[in-house]
Amino acid sequence: MDAYLTTLHTATTDLEATQVIQRLLEDEDIYHFGRVLDSPKAREVGLGLCQFDYKAAAAQLPELSERQLEKLKHLSLVSLASASKVLPYNDLIRELDCAHEQQMEDLVIDTIYKGLLSAKLDQQRRLVEVEFVVGRDVRRGDLQAIYESLDQWSALCEKELNTLTDGVNTAESESVSKRTREREFTFALQDLRMAYAAQASAGDEPDGLVRYDSQYTSSEYQREERRAGDM
Repeated sequence: MDAYLTTLHTATTDLEATQVIQRLLEDEDIYHFGRVLDSPKAREVGLGLCQFDYKAAAAQLPELSERQLEKLKHLSLVSLASASKVLPYNDLIRELDCAHEQQMEDLVIDTIYKGLLSAKLDQQRRLVEVEFVVGRDVRRGDLQAIYESLDQWSALCEKELNTLTDGVNTAESESVSKRTREREFTFALQDLRMAYAAQASAGDEPDGLVRYDSQYTSSEYQREERRAGDM
């Protein structure tokens, strides 16, 4: 890319710039053109074609070489894979203008080998299942949609953050309430034990508490035992 940039910047005529762009578009290893898109010379000679999809390029641009058309099909496949993770064979054949199914499969496999896409071909269900796809150069017309997507993502993150914050606050409140109840119970139990100990040391039976020294537990026997003790 650096070599193309240097040559493009030093081009003195549109013809020289066009030749540089043509070589750049023919290069099988270059699929991202962001570093040169802002160059006035690139805009003048039509580097914008690298941002087209195949059908748009075929309809709006001059005749392209077979290699350039193949590269545009690769980029079009990247765009389709970015929009949907499951691509029916029939849709790909139509969108990529393939003559038959085998040509479409070869194009997908070639795109995978170039590292632009990771996907599985399900020949039985006639689907391409996308696992990973690289990003394409951003067109100015895409910026508004990107801004809107980022706003939606930001709003969703804020909503989830508020939900998590509410959950944390609720959990902390319940924890504080539980600790308060535990302290109150502990203090009450200590007061009860102190009161029992004080009454026991004075020889009195604590109010509300009944000592059962008998091995029997029936209420009738306990009443008789207490009556005998009173006599």
